Amino acid sequence: MLESVQSALAHPIDVVLVGCESVGKSGLFRHLTGEKRALTSSVKGTTIAALTATCKLNNNIRLTDLPGLQFDMDSKSTQLTLDRLEGEQTLLLVVKATELKEELTQLQKELNLKGKQVAIVATHQDKYQPSNAEQKRVQELLQVPVVWINARKMDQEEQEKVITCIEQARIWAVTTSIVSFLPSTPIPVNKLIPMFRLRVVGPILVCLIIMAMFALPVFAAYLFVSWFEPITEQYLLTPIIVWLEQIPAFLANVLIGDYGVITLGWYSFLWAFPVVLMISITTTITEEIGIQEHLTNALDPWLRKIGLTGRDLLPVITGFGCNVVAVMQSRSCSSCTRVSCVSMLAFGSACSYQIGATLSIFNAAHVPFLFIPYLFLLFVVGAIHTRIWNRNTTNELTRIAPLPYLQGINWSSFWWKVSGVIKQFLLQAMPIFLLICLIASVLETVGGLSILSWLAMPLLYLFSLPTDAAPGLIFSFIRKDGLLVLNEGQGSLLMDMSISQIFILVYLASTLSACLVTLFTIGRELSWKNALSIGLKQMLTSVVSAAFLAAGLYFLS
Repeated sequence: MLESVQSALAHPIDVVLVGCESVGKSGLFRHLTGEKRALTSSVKGTTIAALTATCKLNNNIRLTDLPGLQFDMDSKSTQLTLDRLEGEQTLLLVVKATELKEELTQLQKELNLKGKQVAIVATHQDKYQPSNAEQKRVQELLQVPVVWINARKMDQEEQEKVITCIEQARIWAVTTSIVSFLPSTPIPVNKLIPMFRLRVVGPILVCLIIMAMFALPVFAAYLFVSWFEPITEQYLLTPIIVWLEQIPAFLANVLIGDYGVITLGWYSFLWAFPVVLMISITTTITEEIGIQEHLTNALDPWLRKIGLTGRDLLPVITGFGCNVVAVMQSRSCSSCTRVSCVSMLAFGSACSYQIGATLSIFNAAHVPFLFIPYLFLLFVVGAIHTRIWNRNTTNELTRIAPLPYLQGINWSSFWWKVSGVIKQFLLQAMPIFLLICLIASVLETVGGLSILSWLAMPLLYLFSLPTDAAPGLIFSFIRKDGLLVLNEGQGSLLMDMSISQIFILVYLASTLSACLVTLFTIGRELSWKNALSIGLKQMLTSVVSAAFLAAGLYFLS
């Protein structure tokens, strides 16, 4: 007996989770492995790479979660999944219980299943629970084990059922004609939310909802920080500054000077963190309840006019959280619209760090109302930019994948995602910005900022901007929250500028280029040629649109 156990351990079972988008593969993977990187979500394309982990109830089973299949387009994520099916492994087909016949018919048609070890998991059991007779009929027709579960909520007993199903996997020998005899589900395929189906009112309502997703958290963060900032200045920042004024001048300048790690660092954190937190909450909620896909589907006709599809809007929305993640999520886009999608999000998706930084700057200049026209301008010019530079034909692209069901929030998934954003901000974003503060303060002390001013001089001269604004323009190339250095001296630079100058400066710093990390990700994901092309086109659009903006503001004033 011991020899048989050792033999089994020496030959682990490799299991690949295969299915269409939004069927619950990632939720199933998370429950079986405890791997929190694959927390379940209702948004199509959220699994952007293969994840592999050992089954927690059976160490002899190694599971791999692959991106959902999209048979209606040639996306990179679908190709990744198809490439992984070439090896010798057990296929765990994951389909919706509500669309079992339709999805198995599609998988049978598109995949080479013959001769493969196959087991089937039917998810969304909470939406449709077949009778025992129907379950028996399905298994008799397919001649492979099938189990029905709710992938969002699985206890140990249900996990053991799936493991048993995997262990009993059999060779697939089913023909297309046999699959056609599977019983049809009496539950209709989920349709677009009725209000969103209205031809004109629907898309307008969707646009308002998307704006609210970002406007409401920003406004809430603004109200909180406006109340909290004077308290921190009186009881925290001022005592620290008074205490550190006695230290050597160079060190004092680094810590509490105009670009000080403590002064500028704390001010920036106070304005950026609440925005990052609130936006992560609203976007995660819309993901969890499944409404994001309905929003993008309703805007599909409008987006096709600028060379995108509704599916391409999901990475753009994700970009308001993090551009890097959004670029990787664009793998779910069609190959003929992916460059357009990435171009749009690089220009118009203001990441949460950028939003926090711009709100901080507008507030320091006592013009917080500028944030709304700023965000609106990013979206409008971003759409025009995409239409001009990317004239792809999208008429032949379809969206045959059904919409996800609206459902309740999975709170364990919700809190883990939000906490992940918090950790990313505290452990990655803020340390980099504090390093930028340190570099800026040292350069100021040794006179190095004059070099940065020289590099940005032509652009600053063109738009009649002060040379002292050069560091904010330059550091925004490194990270978008680098423009927070414009808050130096607690906003003294901004107070000497006109409202139109402030608006143009923030717009240029935001759009002149994507941050270096985003450009690097674009280069790895698409190609360095595409990254250079997207960067140069964005720079040209930014300067030209800023010129039109400056002319318009001049005549208005």
